[in-house]
Amino acid sequence: MTDLLRIAAAFGLIVLLLRMRWNFGAVMLAASLFLGTLYVLGPLTQLKVIFRGILDPVTINLVTGLVLIMVLENIIRKRGVLKAMIGSVVNVARDRRIAMAVLPGVIGLLPSAGGAAFSAPMVQEAAADADMAPEHKAFINYWFRHIWEYISPLYPGVILAAAVTQMPINDFLLSQLPLPLAVVGIGALLGFRSLKPEKIQGRRDWNEVRTLFLTLLPIMASVALVIVFKLPLALAMILVVAALFLYYRYSPPEILTTLRESFSLNIVLMTAGIMVFKGMLEASGAIQALPLFIRESGLPPSMVLFALPFIVGLLTGLTVGFVGATFPIIMAMTGGHPSSGDVTFAFASGFAGVMLSPTHLCLALTLQYFKADMAGTYRLLYLPIALVFLAGLIRLWV
Repeated sequence: MTDLLRIAAAFGLIVLLLRMRWNFGAVMLAASLFLGTLYVLGPLTQLKVIFRGILDPVTINLVTGLVLIMVLENIIRKRGVLKAMIGSVVNVARDRRIAMAVLPGVIGLLPSAGGAAFSAPMVQEAAADADMAPEHKAFINYWFRHIWEYISPLYPGVILAAAVTQMPINDFLLSQLPLPLAVVGIGALLGFRSLKPEKIQGRRDWNEVRTLFLTLLPIMASVALVIVFKLPLALAMILVVAALFLYYRYSPPEILTTLRESFSLNIVLMTAGIMVFKGMLEASGAIQALPLFIRESGLPPSMVLFALPFIVGLLTGLTVGFVGATFPIIMAMTGGHPSSGDVTFAFASGFAGVMLSPTHLCLALTLQYFKADMAGTYRLLYLPIALVFLAGLIRLWV
C-alpha cells in the first residue's frame, strides 16, 4: 500500500505542476527527485540515477533523433517542399472530400506544434462553397491532422512510448496500426456522410503525381530507414538530413543557422526527464512492488491503463505528457513487461484525452480560424473519439 501511495503522490505532483504550466522536462525531473525522496534514496544514489538516465544510449539516440526531426521539418518548410506537396495533393485527389481529408493529413506528417493552423486555410479552400457549418470544417481539419500521431516514428510521443516500454519499434507500430486505420475509416464515414461527391474542376496533371512522390520522399525515407532497415532513429535522421543538406547545397553557415533554429532545449529536457523518472522508479523498487499490490488489491489493471493516461492527456493536451508521466508507472504496474495490447490500449486512452483536451493547441487554433463553436465541435468529436478508443480496447482483448 505504501508503494501505491508514494507513486500516487509523485503522480499528483506531476499533474499539479503541469497544471501550473511548468516546463514538462522540469516537471519530470522534479517528480523524479520527489519520488527518490519518498523512497529514502540518498542524494548520491539519486544523482547516480540522474546521470545514468541522461547518459543512457537510449536517451542520447532519442534526443539526437528528435532534434534532427525538427531540422527536417525546417528544411521542408523553408525550401518550399511543403507548398509543392500541398499543390500536388489537390491536383491528384480530384475529389473535394478527399482533398479536405488529405491536406491536414499531409501537414500532420510533420510534427509541427500547432500544425492545424497551416492546414485550416487549405481545408477552407477545398471546401469552397460547400454547405458546411464552421464546426464541421473544424472537425475535419482537427481530426485528419492527427492520423499519424499514433504511429509515425517522426512523432516524439511514439518514439518515447516505444523506448519507455522497451518494445522494438516495429512491434510497437504494428500493435498501434488499428488506431490510425480506425481514425481514417471513422473520419471518412462520419465526417463526409452529408457531403455529396464533388469533383475538382480541371484535368489531372500526371506530373503532379511525380512531384507528390518526390516531395514525400524525405519523410518516406525517414520512416523506411527506421521501420524497414531498423536503423536507430538518430542514425536514420542523420542520413536523411545530410542528404537534404547536400541536395540543396547548404553552405556551412546555412547548416549552422538551420541547426540553431531547429534545436529545442525543451526536447532535451523532456526526454532526459522522462528517462530519469523511469530510472528512479526502477531504483526505488516500485517496479517490483506495484504489480504485487495490483494483483492483491483486485483492482482491474485495465482501469489503471485507461485512467492514468486519459487524465494526463486531458489535462495537458500533449502526447508526450501522458506518455512521459504514465508509461513508466504502467511499466512498474506490469512488472516491466507490458503486453503490446496493454501499451496500445494505454496509448489509445491517453490520446483520447489529448483529443478532448481544451488545452490542445491544434483544437484552439482550429476553432479560432473557422470561428467554430466549441460545444458544437465537441459534439462532433465525442462519437469518433469513442470509436477509436473502442479499437484500442479491442486491441487489449485480442
